[in-house]
Amino acid sequence: MIKLFSVKEKQKQEAANNNGGVKRQTAGELRLQKDISELNLAKTTTIDFPNGKDKLLEFNIAIRPDEGFHKNATISFSFSVSPLYPHEAPKVKCKTKVYHPNIDLDGNVCLNILREDWKPVLSINSIIYGLQFLFLDPNPDDPLNKEAAEVLRNDPRQFELNVRRSIQGGYVGGVHFPPSM
Repeated sequence: MIKLFSVKEKQKQEAANNNGGVKRQTAGELRLQKDISELNLAKTTTIDFPNGKDKLLEFNIAIRPDEGFHKNATISFSFSVSPLYPHEAPKVKCKTKVYHPNIDLDGNVCLNILREDWKPVLSINSIIYGLQFLFLDPNPDDPLNKEAAEVLRNDPRQFELNVRRSIQGGYVGGVHFPPSM
């Protein structure tokens, strides 16, 4: 008869002695690795792993829209992925101060698939497409930056001027925006 407890104790001891061994990946890390390997990034989008390519749970995405109000601006986002991924949506923050109805000045992003519409069948690619779409078609009806949303709704030409001023490093509504071109 096999003594189950002695086998488990032996495994724990081997794990403790094997500090230099290979760390086992969680199911979330395996799924993230698959998602990243299958990324289909547009030529206007880049990915960067600041902690090295073997540390997949933290990475950055830079989007440079080639059309829309934010054309030619470079907007950076940080992704922080939980080990519970894909059952929990990644945390995404905008690192670039941007004048946009769906991104507030603290970098919070209003994208439905990052909140109530997240489902485990969605992927990192889905989020990147969603972020790109925010710059093609900003949504003033679900804003985080209410002032920008109001300007977009009431005076799209003024919104365009405000975006240009913000990405060139100017002031909009008393708020300074560093250049993002």
